[in-house]
Amino acid sequence: MSLLRTQERWGVTCEHLEEFERGSLAILGPTRQLHDSSTIVFTASTAGIIRAYSPELDGCEKHDLLVETDLKCPVLQIEIGRFVDFGKSSLVVLHSHKIGIFGFHFQDSSGDSGHLSLQREILIGSKACSMVIGRFGGAKFDKICVLSIDGELLFLDQHECIFRWQLDGFLLPGPLTYCPRSDLFFTCNSSFDLQCYDYQSIAAAHQAKNAITVKNRSAPNWKLCIGEAALQILTVETSSPLSGRHGHLVQSSSKPGSTISSDIQIVLLSSQSLFVLSRDGQLVFHQRFNFTAVLCNAVLSPSTKIEDSGVNLLIVDTSGCLMIYRNMQIVWASRCDEIPVALSIVPFRNVDGHVILLSKNGALCINNLGTEPANRNFGVSGENLLDYGEMQHEINEISTSKRASNVGQKVNSAAMVKIEVQIGERSHMNQLSSTTKNHNEASRRTELRVFVTATGSESLQNITVMIRTPAPVICQDNCISIPLLPCGKDATIMVSTVICIPRDCTVIPTSSKASVIASNPTPSGEQHVAAYEVHLPLSFFCDIVPPEKNASHKVTLEMNYPPPRLRDLFEDVLLRTSKETDAATTSDVMSFRHHSGDNVTVVVSKNAGRFRLQSTRYEPIWLVLSEVVKRLQSRYTGDLVQNAALRFVLHCQLPLQDLFSSLDAQEKARVEYSAQDSFLGFRARQLRAAQKRLLYRYNEKCPSCLFYLDDYIEKTCSRVMTTVAKIECRHSALIDAGYSLAAATNYFLLLMKLRLNMNEAEMSTVRGHIPIHIGTSEDQTWNEWTCVAVMMLLKSLRKSASGKPSDWQHFDRTQMIGGNILQTKKQIALLVDRFRRHTGEE
Repeated sequence: MSLLRTQERWGVTCEHLEEFERGSLAILGPTRQLHDSSTIVFTASTAGIIRAYSPELDGCEKHDLLVETDLKCPVLQIEIGRFVDFGKSSLVVLHSHKIGIFGFHFQDSSGDSGHLSLQREILIGSKACSMVIGRFGGAKFDKICVLSIDGELLFLDQHECIFRWQLDGFLLPGPLTYCPRSDLFFTCNSSFDLQCYDYQSIAAAHQAKNAITVKNRSAPNWKLCIGEAALQILTVETSSPLSGRHGHLVQSSSKPGSTISSDIQIVLLSSQSLFVLSRDGQLVFHQRFNFTAVLCNAVLSPSTKIEDSGVNLLIVDTSGCLMIYRNMQIVWASRCDEIPVALSIVPFRNVDGHVILLSKNGALCINNLGTEPANRNFGVSGENLLDYGEMQHEINEISTSKRASNVGQKVNSAAMVKIEVQIGERSHMNQLSSTTKNHNEASRRTELRVFVTATGSESLQNITVMIRTPAPVICQDNCISIPLLPCGKDATIMVSTVICIPRDCTVIPTSSKASVIASNPTPSGEQHVAAYEVHLPLSFFCDIVPPEKNASHKVTLEMNYPPPRLRDLFEDVLLRTSKETDAATTSDVMSFRHHSGDNVTVVVSKNAGRFRLQSTRYEPIWLVLSEVVKRLQSRYTGDLVQNAALRFVLHCQLPLQDLFSSLDAQEKARVEYSAQDSFLGFRARQLRAAQKRLLYRYNEKCPSCLFYLDDYIEKTCSRVMTTVAKIECRHSALIDAGYSLAAATNYFLLLMKLRLNMNEAEMSTVRGHIPIHIGTSEDQTWNEWTCVAVMMLLKSLRKSASGKPSDWQHFDRTQMIGGNILQTKKQIALLVDRFRRHTGEE
């Protein structure tokens, strides 16, 4: 962001392999216990090594290191505090399970080396995360507040823990800040809520244990959801209330009895945003960054007037750039060599505005807000002005030479892939090949041969052929790789695979189309794709069997031409039947048996010119009916039709109730699966809680009796496995119900097209809003998606019928959420009625 670098006044690096965090830096300003106006900088690595420096700002010297002590224990955070028993400022060190209060003694004139002396050690019962130090409740000396990893606040003095306070909504700990002026604590929980707690209210609630319940004791003064994880929270003061981007920020004074009239503001920094809130939790403004921030601090303004003396905000990003914002507008930016993990702004030698930066590897430096000049000079001097006329002349010469070099060159055609597919004869088999994932028996199989040819003048490499089949068709090898494909017509490569249907499968196919996709990488790195769609023959799905008379679902189709004989219409299917079945089949009646065992009988009446299809279930009818319509359309086209186009008339009502019954069955299966899935989550939480409790027992130094905890875990695990088995059963039922709904939808849409005499464009629009694919996702069910899509289609048709352009701004978005079964049925019925009135049918 900036070409300028910060001006380093003093710096030191850590020669050991140590790591430092945000709490590894503490500053001790000029006090009476120091002999001069020096500022002491303390650093603590996570390995437990404490160092104290007295910078001189004229280069780092050996005597700048005052103290270097290894505590032999990892350090989480260090702070400076003043306690009643010690009188002088002390160094507070936070460990995982304890707090150490150290006094420091620096090298004197006698030559004794500086060292730290342990004054007090306080044990805490939980694992600590961070701490703050302040004079809570108006105390004369400092107290300590520790935030544990479980979201528990521990209030301590220099002797022991005073009391504990449990916060709500904490999965992972967040930043903790104390405002001494208003005696408030601020933190952010795992729900991204900024919470404010008053120390007086916490102390009073702790004392009144019988009057206030545990639930009310953890309630904050206020909270505000910011929607992002907080990195840092600052409490600052403003000389005048902020309004939008106006007002000056002043650092919160920690001196008691300050008489400056100001108001408290809370500054919260996240990785992508900056929030400023008032004392009562109202959002003043929100600034969004186009970089990732890591640190923030308040910078004193150089103004000398008290009423204008504010602080600007210093923000550091992940690239090591230091940016100063004034009234949320960037006014200065410079870059440092190391990305800091901790910073502080303190005066040195009575000069304000020095920035102390500590990096993760221990590089400690002091910089001022000035910058060092860049090593390069940027810009164009007046002596080297560009000659645009000469530049244009050079461009014209290059273009002329390029056109001349292209003359006479042979342009090679781009190498592409061409696909052709052949389907072999269907045959029965007893078992799938060993190359398949399972060994389920198959009822029928056929070979699929794919011919791949390179149409260009160059050979192709790394060809991938993918085959997608409709359910329940299984492809033995659906992804085939071709290392090299030579060019030329005679260099065609054939790859073959086997597609089959499992023997015990009762699923009606959702489509009769299979797609073959070939892809290869181009020289530019992109993928060139060639697709081919093939219709699987009816003989692959059905067999011809002796006709049956029992039928509960019938469809009558009339055409304006004399119907052909069924033997002529299905001649290719009859060639693959046995002699006994062929003898039982007549020219007027023919019955097809699906792989699922359902029979569909086709009866033709030559005198009336009608076809009647009947079956015991309505789902299997759609596949045979679509095949009949397709064969009739291909037969009566071209020269065969002289007078009028082929037209069908459907002599039955649209099966709305059949579609709705399949929808009800699918929704019932989905609800049962969702209920079992929720119950599994409940059982899993029980099991995790029991396992966690058992681990705690094992980690104890003196473990107590398990109290039948092992038996409880065993029974809970057994219940979990039972629930998993039920979920697998419900999931299988949900998939079967989805396939049944897809077949019912195919059947309904086909009859709708024939009944209302819809063209292909209209039918394509309807299919786009009533999908055939039935998913099992809980995020968006078929019922919800179809309900919203049909509502949008009806609104679009209503707008187009009125002659006005479609306007979706006034569409009720609340109707798109949580559509129920009744609303979906209503919308589909309205869509059918809309097309019926459009065609003029009563």
